[in-house]
Amino acid sequence: MLYSPSHWFLRHRLKLRSLALLVAMDDHSSLQRAADALSMTQPAASKMLAELEALWGLPLFHRFPRGVEATACGAMVIRHARHVLSELNQVGDEMASLRGQAESQIAIGSIKAPALSMVPRAIVEFQSQFAHASINLTVDSSPALMAKLQRDELDIVVGRMASGAQAPHFHYEELVQAQAVQVVARRAHPWQRRQTVSWSELTQASWIVPPQGSLLRVKFDALFVQHKVLPPLKLVETQDLDTLRRLLAQTDMLAVLTDEVAQACDGQSVDCLNALLPMQMQGFGLITRKGRTLSNAVLAMKDILRKVGRSQYV
Repeated sequence: MLYSPSHWFLRHRLKLRSLALLVAMDDHSSLQRAADALSMTQPAASKMLAELEALWGLPLFHRFPRGVEATACGAMVIRHARHVLSELNQVGDEMASLRGQAESQIAIGSIKAPALSMVPRAIVEFQSQFAHASINLTVDSSPALMAKLQRDELDIVVGRMASGAQAPHFHYEELVQAQAVQVVARRAHPWQRRQTVSWSELTQASWIVPPQGSLLRVKFDALFVQHKVLPPLKLVETQDLDTLRRLLAQTDMLAVLTDEVAQACDGQSVDCLNALLPMQMQGFGLITRKGRTLSNAVLAMKDILRKVGRSQYV
């Protein structure tokens, strides 16, 4: 029974504002900045935190000169606090929907390839059905997006589902089984006329690569290690498409890109060096967090993403 008077949070009159303070402290790594974000004074925030730590009998944060960091107990409480606040945030949206005044707010995360075409197509279709929809799109690597999804900062992710301890906490629906990886260079690049390139030449070349932490970057580095050579050191880390195009057109740099991103770069001045690196990326799909109730708007967006994705990639 969720409403029994014997439950500790009712007996101790736990306040939602207290939960919001814990989440804000975790986001800002500072009591003062968390207080500012909630329009509280620092003494009031300190008192509220002290009351919470007294309630559980354990410290929730480590204090350092540079700020604060959640303890193991604090991290557990913050995780639940995020879920509670996220669920309550949906009440306003669903009440507005019942009144016919819905102003849906959806936060979508996407890796680069589907963000070029599939996700924009889905957004256009969604907004044609939900006139008052507000959508926030974050484009990043799958690990970064999954961390945001775990913290309920995103409603749905179009990305890759990495195996590991966190995998059981998510629902995954595959859209694409695998993605080819291409090496892209300017059309006048000396290697365009080469049949083979040695691994020692590849490791000495200048590369444009995804940032550290992305799954493609991990595979790229691992491939050189497997061939017993050091990964390249002359690197530019970026996923910005305009920067990629300009660097490729003006230099002899090489870029390692999934097939869809490579096609977006392939214009009059750049081309793919076929089969230069034997790589393939795992596919991607729709990811949501288990245990979270999705609003009607998010469910509708998920349906549209599924339909657009299958029409584009099948």
